[in-house]
Amino acid sequence: MKKRGRKCLYETAVKPRFPEIREWLQSGATEKQIADNLGIACSTFYRYKAEKKEFAELIKNGRQALILQLRGAIVKRAIGFTYTEKKRYKKKDETGAVCEYEEETERQALPDVAALNLCLKNYDSENWANDPQALEMKEKELQLRREIAESSGW
Repeated sequence: MKKRGRKCLYETAVKPRFPEIREWLQSGATEKQIADNLGIACSTFYRYKAEKKEFAELIKNGRQALILQLRGAIVKRAIGFTYTEKKRYKKKDETGAVCEYEEETERQALPDVAALNLCLKNYDSENWANDPQALEMKEKELQLRREIAESSGW
């Protein structure tokens, strides 16, 4: 007896497109966007993710690759880096002919304070987890609570 209903799209619409899905994940696509790109419903996407181990692994590994790229980018931004900037110019010469030329300049991206703070909070949380202003506010709040408790006879 044959099964009734629509055939599973996993083998035809999803599995052959694993390389594309990997690229989409690494570029930051959401699961809904991937489902739309595949032409399947989100519920079908989540069902395949729950039922098909290889699909779940693909999604997990794709996300981890993106996270590694983001970590690398934030660390690079935190410590600063050099890069080559290329500019193209068009200029007329003495004869009136238009000449194109390219100029390369070595540039320095300075360390970014926000990225540096984020990296230190994540990679050296023992020393950088507490924000000094937040600590000061907590201390004031604690002192105020003590005063209220003492004045009410606790």
